[in-house]
Amino acid sequence: MKKQFFLTISLLLIFLVACSNSEDNSEGEEEMDNENGSTEETNPENIVSLVEQLTFDGQAQSGEEGISFDFFITNDSEKPITLGFSSSQKYEIVLENEAGEVVYKYSEGQMFAQQLTTEELEPGGQLAASETIDQELPPGEYEAKMSFLVRTVNDQPLETKPFEMTKTVTVGGENTEEESAPADVSSSDPQYGDVFREMTMSGEDGKYSVAGEANVNNGEFFYTIDDGHNIFVEDKAVKVDDPEKEWSPFSLEIEVDPAELPESGALVMTIYEKDKNGQPIHMNYVPLENFDA
Repeated sequence: MKKQFFLTISLLLIFLVACSNSEDNSEGEEEMDNENGSTEETNPENIVSLVEQLTFDGQAQSGEEGISFDFFITNDSEKPITLGFSSSQKYEIVLENEAGEVVYKYSEGQMFAQQLTTEELEPGGQLAASETIDQELPPGEYEAKMSFLVRTVNDQPLETKPFEMTKTVTVGGENTEEESAPADVSSSDPQYGDVFREMTMSGEDGKYSVAGEANVNNGEFFYTIDDGHNIFVEDKAVKVDDPEKEWSPFSLEIEVDPAELPESGALVMTIYEKDKNGQPIHMNYVPLENFDA
């Protein structure tokens, strides 16, 4: 009887040890799977680098048929890029008179489906918007704000508004060449458009020098510095050297605490003007430094 009892106890102990080893192995395999899975997953694309591969341009002008608005986003990369929107409304147009009163708003009186929508741009592809309004307006100068309401780029959330521009339109007179013609960036720097040109950047490890020329209102522009997730410098104003010049030089010495620099991704300076409502316009992205994962 005793032998049978000890045999039963021994078998029970062997069973418990086997179960314990099985659980340990299972946990180890699961942990290994998780580790393998994490290494196989690709890092999410940096939102700043994605935006840099998209060109935003357009124009607004007055003619015999009314005021026309034409603007577009072009995919300059070699891969498809998907733009995400929070509704079926993909763009907005707002026209204000000299007193700042809204005289036209594209979305006013329209119904849009409140569901997520996307637009995939193939390499070289465009998302374009074209509208013409024929309502009678008193002579004068008007501010036309045109924007694409992009909320995500390749599923990465977009917290800034890089696809927004403001153009001046003259009603009851001829637009100047600068106001009516599309931006001629060939005379400046193709990357920075008709507000900034001759840009140079140097430096590393948190110390950077940025110089160039700016054609900005009131001789002032602004910049922020971030890595797509963390903001290191927020909304800092810069005065150009000679506000009376059409193109005035400027130079900046920028310092970021090396201990705060990201381990991967890119450190980018966003330079821009502000409209009369204090909203960023003419946004450009200046890469300062790339970091390997």
